Amino acid sequence: MRRLIVLLAVAALALWITREAISLQGDDEFSLPPVKLRPDRPSKAEPIPPTPPPEPAPVPEPAPAPEPAPAPAPEPAPLPAPEPAPVPAPEPAPLPAPEPAPVPAPEPAPLPAPEPAPVPAPEPAPLPAPEPAPVPAPLPAPEPAPAPAPEPAPLPAPEPITVTTPPAITEVPAVPPRPPKPEEIQAEAVEAQIEPEPETDFTGMQELGLVEEVARLRKAYGRSLLALKDYYLARGAQHKIEWVEQELKAFEATPKIRYLTIAEVVGPELKPLRRIAAADQLYKEGMDYKNYPAFPPAKKDYLKNALDKFQAIIEKYPESDKIDDAAFRLGEIYGGWYFEDSARAVQCYERCWQWDPETQYAARFNAAKIYEERLKNRIKAVELYNAVLLKSRNPDEVNQARDRIKALTGK
Repeated sequence: MRRLIVLLAVAALALWITREAISLQGDDEFSLPPVKLRPDRPSKAEPIPPTPPPEPAPVPEPAPAPEPAPAPAPEPAPLPAPEPAPVPAPEPAPLPAPEPAPVPAPEPAPLPAPEPAPVPAPEPAPLPAPEPAPVPAPLPAPEPAPAPAPEPAPLPAPEPITVTTPPAITEVPAVPPRPPKPEEIQAEAVEAQIEPEPETDFTGMQELGLVEEVARLRKAYGRSLLALKDYYLARGAQHKIEWVEQELKAFEATPKIRYLTIAEVVGPELKPLRRIAAADQLYKEGMDYKNYPAFPPAKKDYLKNALDKFQAIIEKYPESDKIDDAAFRLGEIYGGWYFEDSARAVQCYERCWQWDPETQYAARFNAAKIYEERLKNRIKAVELYNAVLLKSRNPDEVNQARDRIKALTGK
């Protein structure tokens, strides 16, 4: 670089000396602005030949500098055109002088031809482009040297591997902190307030015991929901009150199956021994509910009340003379259109004549019809129709039973 700068400085000095000599030798016509010269005056172009002698001296010197770039090859081309030289030569003389100061690299282009100085002026712009190419080229070379330096650094990598794995394991359980669902909160609240009871041992338990256990737990569940609702009402926990009400509605909507009726529980050994006033009152109330003139939606509720009354007679007053009457009414309600529970209806009818073999209720005849029409049990139906012929005092029932026997047996 220093050599190039020195060469450029020498070339600039030689150019300046040449221009001073030309200016001293020039006459008035030569000093005129180039714009006024005419091409029909060839005599004025004669002083140009003396100018080339100093030019060849600097031309060889910059030749080595542009060797890396092919720029010097095209530069000698403008030398054979001396005519345009006088036009730019005098005017742009001051321009190239300051150019070497800020940008020393572009000077070698104007040295070979002072006249085309304005033309090579743009050429120096691309010259700085090659400078970063050669200079930074060696810089990336040392970069790989530091690269191996960090390579040994990963050698202690095994340490962080062991350190990072345990925290990852510990963080996994910490992720689930999510807000609990209302069902979970409710379950926790119930478990916290109710002490666990010892589990019931169902081994060897018969149907009656199992059914009683289901009924007991069912009632306990309903009572606990009501108690929980009262607890939340006292503390103003409105959102929890809504939860309890929803569960109470679902509990009430769930059908409560009576797996064993009271008639089935007490067995066939009961006998109507005496009259009991309380039992008579319950029977009257049950008949009022049973015969109440209501339309279908409400009628079933009245029938349920009637069932409760009749069952209370059998459960609380098993020696009453109304137990056979209550059993017959239970059979009518269960076998009716609102319940259509044929199995229970037949069972209640059977208890009626078992508790009072001489009963005059149509218990045998009604049971026979259910066996024939709904349960499709012809043998049992014929058996009961024959019992009607032997026990009934109602001639209409006897005639109908005889007809049904003939229809079922052909006899």
